This record gives sequence, structure tokens and C-alpha cells, in this order.
Amino acid sequence: MDAGRATHPYSLSAPPTEQRLRITAEGIGDHSTGLANLAPGTRVAVEGPYGALTARATRAEGAVMLAGGIGITPLRALFESLPAKPGRLDLIYRVSTAKDVLFRAELEALAARRGGRVHLLIGSRTEHPINAEVLRGLVADIADRDAYVCGPPGLAAAFRNAVRAAGVPRARIHVEGFALDDV
Repeated sequence: MDAGRATHPYSLSAPPTEQRLRITAEGIGDHSTGLANLAPGTRVAVEGPYGALTARATRAEGAVMLAGGIGITPLRALFESLPAKPGRLDLIYRVSTAKDVLFRAELEALAARRGGRVHLLIGSRTEHPINAEVLRGLVADIADRDAYVCGPPGLAAAFRNAVRAAGVPRARIHVEGFALDDV
């Protein structure tokens, strides 16, 4: 990793604390791969958050989060920190295989602590289609919540369209897409 200045858009995968700033990145290039070599205490400059996936975007009492693949990273942080009453926080996490699930134990522990639910959709798109009917089956009051969406562009678009068809108003749909071109 170059010791000089470099700017890269990484997502926090846990709320920041005074002692800790946690990011999770897939090692797909020199910089993201080099993150593993940073020693604790290394000085970094951080700014943000930017984008739609912040608590500032909240307009409803309750949220549903829809993550695809590595899109779980910012939603994991929101799942821990977003204000919501018990029973009004759901995370729907779509992956192709069980080995692709990140943070499983953490998500389950957060759900138990916060009175939320985690819905793992593991398998193909034909096994687990993303549409309004499926979403209403998982979260009956989805139309009354904010929807936070993050994943690869095609999946993020499918999630966005499905929550819209399930009755979530556009103003309460918050979308960020992850693509290699974005890195």
C-alpha cells in the first residue's frame, strides 16, 4: 500500500467509538488488500458519512434494510445504531451461498438485543425472488417503514423496485449501490 495520501470510499461496518473505527472491505485491489497490513493506531483521515445510508435519512418509525453481498457492511452498522423500537427493525440479507454470509453471529446477537429480525435469503434468485409479495411476507408493515438498500447495482435496483411496489414511498427509500467501478 502506498504510504502517500489516497482516497477510497469504504463503509463503516460498525458504529464508530472513541477507540475504534471498523471498516470491512473485500480485498479486490492494492489498497483494499493492503488494509489488512495496517497496524492498530495507524493514523487515517476520515470524513463523512456521505450517501443515503445514515440515520439522518430516517423519516418513519421503523426500518427494513435490504442487503446484497458486500452491501451488508454499512447496513450492519445501521442495524446496530439506527433508532427503532423493538419489532420495528428488520434486516433482509441476500447471498448466493452460506459461505457468503458475513457477520452472521453479530447480526443475530444485535437482533436479539434490539428486538429486531434477520432474514437470510441464501440461494439463487429463483429460490428467493425479490418482489413486493415476498417482502410483505417477511415484513408485513413494510409500507410504514424506511427502506435502506445496499448491494450490487442489479440487486439494489431489484430491492428498490420491490420496496416501491410494496408501498414504501420514494422519500423513504434510501439506496447505495456497490460496484467495482465505485471502488
